[in-house]
Amino acid sequence: MLEVRNISKKYKKGPDEFTALDSVSLRIGKGEFAVITGASGSGKSTLLYTVGGLIRPDSGEVLFDGAGIYDQKPEFLNRYRKRDVGFMFQQFHLMPYLTVYENIRLACYEKHQFDRIDQYLDKCSLKGLKRKYPSELSVGEKQRTAFIRAIIADPVLLLADEPTGNLDPENSNILMLMIEEYNRNGGTVLLVSHDPDLAKNAGRSITLQSGKIIDAAALQTEPE
Repeated sequence: MLEVRNISKKYKKGPDEFTALDSVSLRIGKGEFAVITGASGSGKSTLLYTVGGLIRPDSGEVLFDGAGIYDQKPEFLNRYRKRDVGFMFQQFHLMPYLTVYENIRLACYEKHQFDRIDQYLDKCSLKGLKRKYPSELSVGEKQRTAFIRAIIADPVLLLADEPTGNLDPENSNILMLMIEEYNRNGGTVLLVSHDPDLAKNAGRSITLQSGKIIDAAALQTEPE
């Protein structure tokens, strides 16, 4: 479903140059749950954003269902980001001037998606907060809102960047249970974390070091 071929990415700051990704290749099958781990600065987030169509690599390809996402017309990449991929970020990125309900509604583009917002809010213990603004929510409530927004449009791929990084253990467990349910229902998950313990939730653990994959071990039977 998803293939990364020899992608590299460098950043420049003044005279200095930093290699974030160095000829990284990776395949993610439909329905797989993979966790990318590594130290700070190892390239984890850059890899995730490159896969998600947010950061164009300097070289290499990112293919989704055989099509290079950066080789198509802008309309293709926009559709990919809107319909095929759901994003979760450590800092949530909720619109502060929109309510919980309105933040989730932003990700909807078909009527049946609008119609089930309340169902997801109830499932995530947020129904009573649907008219609240992000500033009125706890950290855990913000991340659950961000999770619903990420999956409300039925993306085939969920990309999560340090989704538990700001959460206490109880809220981390709640969120991971929801992500696991999304995966059991057929969704594909690529999750970035500095916490190697999160790999126990996945079928594969991918370790980055200095922009290179140094390990990509299967932890349990992978999907076909």
